[in-house]
Amino acid sequence: MVKVFVNEHEWPSVYIDARKLSELGYSKAGFYSILEESFSSAKGVLARINDYLRGLKGVRLGELGVEFDFRGRGLSITSLLERLNERAGHRGETFLIVVDEAQELRFLKGHGKIDFVKVLAYSYDNLKNLRFILTGSEVGLLYNFLGLEDPKSPLYGRAYDKVVVERFSRERSVEFLEAGFAEAGVKVPQEVLERAIEVLDGIPGWLALYGYEVISQGVFNASIVLEKAIGVALTELRGVARQSELYGHILRAVALGYKRWSTLKRAVEVWLGRRVSDESLRRGIRKLTEMSIFSRIEDEYEFLDPVYREAAKRL
Repeated sequence: MVKVFVNEHEWPSVYIDARKLSELGYSKAGFYSILEESFSSAKGVLARINDYLRGLKGVRLGELGVEFDFRGRGLSITSLLERLNERAGHRGETFLIVVDEAQELRFLKGHGKIDFVKVLAYSYDNLKNLRFILTGSEVGLLYNFLGLEDPKSPLYGRAYDKVVVERFSRERSVEFLEAGFAEAGVKVPQEVLERAIEVLDGIPGWLALYGYEVISQGVFNASIVLEKAIGVALTELRGVARQSELYGHILRAVALGYKRWSTLKRAVEVWLGRRVSDESLRRGIRKLTEMSIFSRIEDEYEFLDPVYREAAKRL
């Protein structure tokens, strides 16, 4: 969605995928490496972006793209942002900086790294021609990282706009799929669309996956796409479970219907073969809730996405 928004506007922009930091050790060098790649492939003609950066100490512009010398004393994140702000102001433009899965930036904190929240606060207060768009699938972690409601956070009290992508209604799901198939020149029977929407439960990402499978592979059976979606979710949940044995048992318990605190705790203790303290269980549940995997509804825990619920049963 954010890529469509950026592509439909003429503002200069750079897109940063923070997930790549996991391959680079969440280091300062890794962050600058991602920045180099992002600026080198930035929206618009490269020469236009180069004009923003030309003459900035610590920046080298070549035929293959942009290189940053972050080890020298001349270049810092704030000096880079100040240059972007200055050039945008001279041109009467707004420069957009899009950070996908921005909660990953929380691991950059520490000695010799980058406190991105402080960078955002500085930009908010001083650089009026820059706009940051942050996205995150783990909403709780993103909010905790930014600290927008935390008096101790540098971003506390700052105004911001929020866009939440909710599960589509049946009508919106039909509209979404029909519009996509029409654009691709593919005709799909109404009853097939209805079945896909029923199986995939209006989750935008899975509906998009279904559309891709129909167009690229000719797969109209939504159950086949559902299995592929469960496979994607299962891979992600296994990664979460590797962080803590407790996480995997909590996920499986909720998926199998142990949704209340007492039954959830009993199931986890049986599988672990030992007693689990209330505080340990509470911390585990809070962590999984922050990852936006499930939430508490009244006195029960519920998965936000039925695909992840089915995947958790297979842990």
